[in-house]
Amino acid sequence: MKDFLALRPMFHWTEERVRGHVALCVLAATIEAVMARDLVNAKVMDPDLPFQSMSPRRALAALKDVRVELVLAGDLTVELVTRRNPVQAKVLKAFGVDTSTWDKATIA
Repeated sequence: MKDFLALRPMFHWTEERVRGHVALCVLAATIEAVMARDLVNAKVMDPDLPFQSMSPRRALAALKDVRVELVLAGDLTVELVTRRNPVQAKVLKAFGVDTSTWDKATIA
């Protein structure tokens, strides 16, 4: 199990901290498995490997360029979101993220 979770040497001094560290690693592995299931169910294919579903790590790498910009001018807040490429749009849809309002700037 430790190899699957990629647990590195832990330098915690109490049992409570070691258990907390392991719990976080198990939680991360669970989230990754759910992401993989969602990508397979949505048929999001890897652009470089057309017969293989995209991996969660590859999906997160594809999403790293999506940015939210907040511009503050006095009490005015403007929120802008970068446009998504087709791969990012498929990944976000697979994860159930509503992007319908992303193409308009929001001014509050």
